[in-house]
Amino acid sequence: MELSRRFGRLAGACVLIALAIVFFFAVSTKQVDAHTPVTSKYNYNRDVFPLLQNHCGRCHVTGGPAPMSLMTYDAAMAWAESIRDELATGRMPPWPVDPTSPPVEGGHPISSHDVDEIIVWAAGGTPQGNLEAKLPEVTFDQHWQLGPPDLKIQMDTEHTVAPNVIEEVSDFSLPTNLTDAKWVKAADLMPENASIVRDAVISIENGPVLALWEPGNEMTTAPSGAAFRMASGSKVHLEIHYKKHFDQEEKALSDRSTIGLYFTDPPPSDREMQSLAITPPGAAGDPTASMNFGGALPNAGRIVALRPMLDRAYESLNVDAITPSGMSVPLLRLHGPRPQWFQRYWLQEPVELASGSKIVVTVMPLPDYSDEPPATRQFALQVALDYIPL
Repeated sequence: MELSRRFGRLAGACVLIALAIVFFFAVSTKQVDAHTPVTSKYNYNRDVFPLLQNHCGRCHVTGGPAPMSLMTYDAAMAWAESIRDELATGRMPPWPVDPTSPPVEGGHPISSHDVDEIIVWAAGGTPQGNLEAKLPEVTFDQHWQLGPPDLKIQMDTEHTVAPNVIEEVSDFSLPTNLTDAKWVKAADLMPENASIVRDAVISIENGPVLALWEPGNEMTTAPSGAAFRMASGSKVHLEIHYKKHFDQEEKALSDRSTIGLYFTDPPPSDREMQSLAITPPGAAGDPTASMNFGGALPNAGRIVALRPMLDRAYESLNVDAITPSGMSVPLLRLHGPRPQWFQRYWLQEPVELASGSKIVVTVMPLPDYSDEPPATRQFALQVALDYIPL
């Protein structure tokens, strides 16, 4: 009888051990199946972090304007699939100037090698690398890029984006209190609440555009001899696009941004910069067809900058000048421009054109819009040229 009881206890223990072994291997198998196998030769700490810091660290940092930080391994790994998709489609980082374009000032293009390296890491199991590695802490650095402004103009009062309002565009008219005329070579914006200020247009009220502002863009002054004249008593028109992050939608958030203006000496010719706006004629046509439209330069001028504003995303946008002699002069080449990312492109080498030169804009639509996120802030299609009359 005693032998029988001992045998029963032994048999029961063996069954429990067998069940535990089966459970262990089942869980282990599920854990292996739940993770992408590591195939990437690149890891975050050694290879990917420096690239993300250089190309994305202006915005994708805690406290910055982007909805997520990518400056730690855990944060970047959680967004690996999105990182891969945004890079593969060319939506990020937002610098659409094609390598074949005449050079422009500023910008932070990313090489195809760097793109491939990040994509291989994101699709290849996202290895972290040396766990003992100490990466530098990246913090949100908000400052006046061109140094202290000559004139600061703060919004009169705080503007509040109400709870459950995700996105809105608001206009503000701000007095400069200038008693003498000034020449403006640059304008910048310092958001009080950087997390919701998506972009801004800064203009002299009823006058020229001083700056197209977006977080992360490098600010550039007008080239020597180029400036906008601001009369005494002028007002500045500020148009701000507010957009909340996904975790802010139910909150009321306020902002009281400050404009910074940079003055310069009067141009030698005492001629202020002019703008020529070129728009397609009539109603929009087939959105899948390429389109050419243009205009004529009213007088001789030195082209110093171009400002494309888009109604939707495009595969490419090219701007060329045709001189009276028939010579074609390239001015700008953009690849994959999108309406949510706009800026003024200052030419490194201004282009002098004779009176009557024609400006031709060629836009090529995307072959497929199915993966394109909707742009809630759109403009009528237009390309503006900033030039100094000669």
